[in-house]
Amino acid sequence: MSEENVLQLELEKLDIASLKRIAQLWNLSKLGKDKKAIVKNIISGMQDDFYLKGVLEKLSATQVTIYTSILKSKSTILTLGEISRKISMPPVNTEMELGVLKRYFLVYQRKNRERLTNNLDKYYFYPESGTNVRLEVNDKGQKFRLNLAKILQGQEKIPPEWKKALGGRASSNGQFTADVAHAATEPETLTKLIENLTDIEQGVVLECFLQGGLLEINRAREFVQASKGKWEETLRRLNALGLLLDEYYIDEKFVRVLVLPAEVFQHLQDYPILEKKKATKRRQEKRATNDLDFYLNLKKMIVYISRKGLNLAKSGKIKQIDLKETENRLLRPDIGLFIEKSQIYQIELLLPAMRLLDIVRVKRDDVVLRNDYDSILEMDIFKLMDLVIKEIEGARNRRVRYEDVFEPMYVPFFQKATFDECVNLIQKRGKVMYFVIMAAMIREKLLMAKGFRIKNFQQALQELRKEITSALFFLQLLGLISVEYPDRWVEMSELGLHYLKGKSLDREDEKGGVIINPDLSVIAIPEQVSVRGIAQLKSFAEVKSFDNVYTFQITRESFQEGLLLKASSGDFIELLRKTNRGELSQNLLFSIEDWSRSLPLITITDECVVVQTQDPNHMELLLGQISGKKIVSQKISPTTILIDADKIYETIGYAEKLNLIVKLVR
Repeated sequence: MSEENVLQLELEKLDIASLKRIAQLWNLSKLGKDKKAIVKNIISGMQDDFYLKGVLEKLSATQVTIYTSILKSKSTILTLGEISRKISMPPVNTEMELGVLKRYFLVYQRKNRERLTNNLDKYYFYPESGTNVRLEVNDKGQKFRLNLAKILQGQEKIPPEWKKALGGRASSNGQFTADVAHAATEPETLTKLIENLTDIEQGVVLECFLQGGLLEINRAREFVQASKGKWEETLRRLNALGLLLDEYYIDEKFVRVLVLPAEVFQHLQDYPILEKKKATKRRQEKRATNDLDFYLNLKKMIVYISRKGLNLAKSGKIKQIDLKETENRLLRPDIGLFIEKSQIYQIELLLPAMRLLDIVRVKRDDVVLRNDYDSILEMDIFKLMDLVIKEIEGARNRRVRYEDVFEPMYVPFFQKATFDECVNLIQKRGKVMYFVIMAAMIREKLLMAKGFRIKNFQQALQELRKEITSALFFLQLLGLISVEYPDRWVEMSELGLHYLKGKSLDREDEKGGVIINPDLSVIAIPEQVSVRGIAQLKSFAEVKSFDNVYTFQITRESFQEGLLLKASSGDFIELLRKTNRGELSQNLLFSIEDWSRSLPLITITDECVVVQTQDPNHMELLLGQISGKKIVSQKISPTTILIDADKIYETIGYAEKLNLIVKLVR
């Protein structure tokens, strides 16, 4: 029996039902009607690289070791015993693994005639499939650095799609010469080729790009099938065009992946594939920059807690009523860069930052202010910005876990290294799609990392995406980047360049930047008002709307909240004088003077202790000892004072020194 026809002879021994089962194992669909045609098509399919890869990817690590051992021993015939010793497995178990390879018709067996032991049975590979198997590895990540020009030059002729994209630059002999292959990698050519792909084909290419230029075959198959596309047709076409290469290598198993050539990955960074949407309404196109909103919100949150209190539910979470009320009272910075994060309430982002500043804590079922929170209100907003960002940068290093209400449950605080890498990428590229940043970092930090293993890829990918998402989310929230919708292009904001790169702020307060109407509604043009000026307006006036210009309303309530925020009313008036087109109206000046004069403030102190004496002289003696020691909160009457709750025992000590008799009521 000659080696060339072993496969055909073995197949011809089977009935049609058995042949169809083999075809099913190989995912062969076109078989024919009679047995002869079926055998012929099965043999043809086994020689097809696409179907061969489909079988190889199903093999277990042990089966791969056995099969590759047989393939490597072209001049030496391996027996069952020899294979068993190679894989350190008992012959009976080895024979079971070989049985799988036989069912796939990858190997065949020649039994020992004497049959004293089956350890001497010989195993061969079928040359129809075996000679096409590449025993390649990917120890240096070479499979992820494939060159498009070299791949195209290896093709016999130029596909019609490439001819159309190349136009007159396609060679007359219909082959990819070095010059033609180089022309194929130019941006204009690649753009034309990618634009002519179907939506599903573009979707697969984009999915691969989003993972850094690598896509596991099963994920690609699921994507195409979910999109109701034809899997084989889609993959064959993309592979033939060289846009998405169907590659495999050995890493314990046969690892089959789709890979973007380096030039294609680079091209998609510069000319990203955008999701095809219906015509975008004008109002959906906007540019969002948060400026100093988050830091002003932090001050507003201090005022809210001091005015309204913040009582938690029994579960320790924020009550729904407080979530909604604070959302209505606070500014609304844009957090729509990641759609799934855009529904987070501002209070859920502010409380963790306030806990880092150590100005809030949980007392029983309440979130209460603590320490010198007034200093945060009085702090210059740019100094507060610097303090908040530095506290968040170091937050991942803390070892103490706070109560859940103070933990960033929905978006973890960013890692400093990832944050800096995102900043550098954005600054380097100027204006870039948010997912291009993610793809570039995934490629650099995962695929090109030394010791990359495909089996750890999805877990590492998920963790890295989470870190990049946190960094980009906080870059937007903290006002350091601006975002253009609906496609979500990002670039460094004026504030971001100022804070991170030391560039001076471009916007200044200009005459005509603000228009004040008789009803005290205010229109502010962002390009003509400084970042600080906009923050001052937001402190003293209620934001009504923003659509290229701000619309504010100055009211008694909004102005008095500005005073509670410790913002300077003098600076606010000076800003209005400098930017208003005309003179400030007497109505405005009178209203501001009136609202500033009588702030209807009532103070309710929670944590304090009443100290009383029967004789005013005894109180004077006690005050002589404890005054100036930050014990007394307030003197109520000649015989009554309020002291700090933490100073009870210190006060008892001073009273005993004066021979006063202490009566402690608790």
